[in-house]
Amino acid sequence: MQAAGRTRLMPSRRVVGAVPVPVVGMDVVEKHVTAVRARALAFAQALRKPPFHPETVHRLRTHLRRLQAYAEFLQRPRIAARLADCVTWLSDLRTLYVFQQFHRRRGASVPDRCRVDAAVRDEEWAVARAGYPEAIRTRLAGLLLSRMRRPSAFLTERFASLSQDRAVRLDTALRGLSPEATRKELHRLRLLIKSLRYQEEIALEAGRGNPRTVAALKRLQRTLGDYCDRDQFRRLAKKLDLECRSEMKKEYQRYRQRARAAVRRLGPPQSSLIALR
Repeated sequence: MQAAGRTRLMPSRRVVGAVPVPVVGMDVVEKHVTAVRARALAFAQALRKPPFHPETVHRLRTHLRRLQAYAEFLQRPRIAARLADCVTWLSDLRTLYVFQQFHRRRGASVPDRCRVDAAVRDEEWAVARAGYPEAIRTRLAGLLLSRMRRPSAFLTERFASLSQDRAVRLDTALRGLSPEATRKELHRLRLLIKSLRYQEEIALEAGRGNPRTVAALKRLQRTLGDYCDRDQFRRLAKKLDLECRSEMKKEYQRYRQRARAAVRRLGPPQSSLIALR
């Protein structure tokens, strides 16, 4: 008899009523997630001492998000929460990197660029002093995918209910929005969309997902992400007393309109699943 938590996920079939249903084989998905974990650990190993490379921080956060989505898919909330903590530890630094790149592309004034560059350096050292890179490496090293496995029957039911679960979660989120969605509401919706997208990509890896749904979730995530970035830019411009404060406020207002319009296009609750096809 195999030990608990070590169920071998071999393709087989089970019967629900009179209809045979293929049991999902997760071998290809687990192999992919193992590679994601290995890359995340490599990126974390690269964060030793400031200055850090912005792309390394970005890729580390993305891989941590994917691992978090995998834990959520397997309904391992404690593991998902620990991975979410790792993402949060690097959030302010990631925002400053994006803001810094945005200013360079837009040809910001020298005083503004100097203030942003100084803020980036300060945050890099704050992250290093807090020990976040080491804490992330420790959590990733202790993340054993074999302990996260679920029985084949669980996976079959999970994939079968994934589309409906996505619709319920999205419609619930839409019901909670104000007529003119607020900043916090749009931020929460963006995080939900990101999680739904990554879980749909897991299903796609296993041959159960819908590429059109993934593409639609990506588009909505990008629109909401652009808005959330502009919201952070507006706040940073005010905090750092930048010359571009007024410009950032106008930019924020434009992207807020785009985000609200994208959410309205989803339609009323119960139609969002159709809108994402």
